[in-house]
Amino acid sequence: MKKTLCLALAALLAAALWGCGRELPPAAPVTLAVASDIHFVGSEIGDGGEAFRQVVEQGDGRQLDYIRPITDAFLAQVAAEQPDALILTGDLTLNGEKNSHQELAERLEALVRAGVPVYVLPGNHDVNNYAAAAYQGDQVVAAESVSAEEFADIYQNCGFAAADSRDTASMSYLVKLNQGVWLFMLDVQLYYLHEPGLPYFVGGVVQDGTWTWLEKQLEKCAAAGAVPLVAMHQNLALHSGQYTMGYTLYDNDRLGELLSRFGGQLVFSGHLHPQHIACWQGEAGEQVWDVASGSLGVWPYLSGRVTIDPDGAGRAAYDYQATPTDVTAWAADAGLTDPVFADFSAFGKEQFAQNSTSRSVEALTEALGAEGAAAVRRVMGQANLLYFSGTLTRQAADELAAGADWAVVERAAGQGISTARYIEDLVAAAAGDSLALHIDPAP
Repeated sequence: MKKTLCLALAALLAAALWGCGRELPPAAPVTLAVASDIHFVGSEIGDGGEAFRQVVEQGDGRQLDYIRPITDAFLAQVAAEQPDALILTGDLTLNGEKNSHQELAERLEALVRAGVPVYVLPGNHDVNNYAAAAYQGDQVVAAESVSAEEFADIYQNCGFAAADSRDTASMSYLVKLNQGVWLFMLDVQLYYLHEPGLPYFVGGVVQDGTWTWLEKQLEKCAAAGAVPLVAMHQNLALHSGQYTMGYTLYDNDRLGELLSRFGGQLVFSGHLHPQHIACWQGEAGEQVWDVASGSLGVWPYLSGRVTIDPDGAGRAAYDYQATPTDVTAWAADAGLTDPVFADFSAFGKEQFAQNSTSRSVEALTEALGAEGAAAVRRVMGQANLLYFSGTLTRQAADELAAGADWAVVERAAGQGISTARYIEDLVAAAAGDSLALHIDPAP
C-alpha cells in the first residue's frame, strides 16, 4: 500500500512538473536506447515445468526460459551507458499477464531511478489478451490480463506521467525531449476488439481520433522547429515479402505521407522479431526509414542506440547502431554460477537455431521424409541466425544457396512447402546488413 501511494504521488508530481509550462532544454543531440518484443515472463507465470518447456520450444526461438536474466542484463547495460532515454516499442510481455507487466514495470522504474527515463508502448500481446496463462508443471491455467487503463497505470512512471500531450482515442502520447526532438509514442493496437475465446488481433491501426491528435501535434512540432521521432509496434515499411498482413501498419502510406510532410525521417517499430531496416517510399519520392528492432528475447538479444542531432530549424542527422546484450558479463558481475552463463551467447545461438525451426518438423517430415526434413531445417536454422541477427547480407545468402542442402530446399519450395518458400524469400531479398543506419538532414 505504501509503495502504491508513493508511486501515485510521484506520478502526480511528474505530471505537474511536465504539464505546467516546463522550460524545454535547447535543441541538442540526444542519444536513445531502443528495444522491442521483450515478451517478459513474470515469476508466477512460468515455473520451468513441462507445460512451460513446450512454450519455449514452440516459441519461434524466443528464449523465454531465460528472459528475466536477459532483461536484467539489458537494463544494467542501459543504466551503465546512461542514454537520454529508453524506448520500448511493445510486446512487453508473453501474453499480457498482469504479473509479467508488474514485474517488468518494477525493473523499468529502477532504471528511471538510476537516471534513465523510460517510454513504453503496448504491443498486440499486451492488453486485453485472453490468451494470458500461467504454466504450472504440466498444467496451463488462465492468468489475469490487463485493460488499457491498467496498462497505463502500471507503466505510469514509464512515459504516461511525463507526457506533454496524451491522445484521448488511444494510449498514444508525446514527450518533448528538447526543443529540437519530439518523441511520438504511437499506440496502434486493436485491444478494444479483443474478446474471450477469440485470437487477439496482430495488426495495427491508427484510430480516427488519433489521426487528428497526431496531425495537430506534428503541426506544433514543425512550428517549433523540432523534428518528430515516432515509435510504434507494427511496421511502417514492408520488411518481409512473406509477412505483410498484420505486420505492416494498415494505412501505412497515410502515416508515411503525414510524417514526411512534417519532417519525419525515422520510425522505430518491432513486431516481426528479426532485426531489419527498411525504407517507406511515397509516390512523390518521400522517404521515411523504419528500424524494426529485433526481439530482445531472441539471440543475439539486440537493441539499438540512436543519436539524433537537430539543428533547431526542423532538420536533424540520425545515426543508429544495433548492439547485442552481454548476458555473460552481467551474470559474472551478479555472481551467478549456472554454467549456461559461461558463454550465454553460444548457448542462445544453438537454442535459437533449434527452436526457431521446431514448428516445421512434422509437416516437413511428412512431405520430405526424415532426411529431407533435416536438410531443410539445417538451412532454415542457418538462415534464421543470419536474418534475426541483422546480418543476412548478399554474400551470406549466396553462400547458403551454394550449400549442399540447398537443392532440397528448392525441391521443397517447388512442392509448395511454405517453410522452403520462406527460406527462398529470405535469400532472394538479402542485401546489406541491418545493424547500422545514417540519415542526413532532409533537404
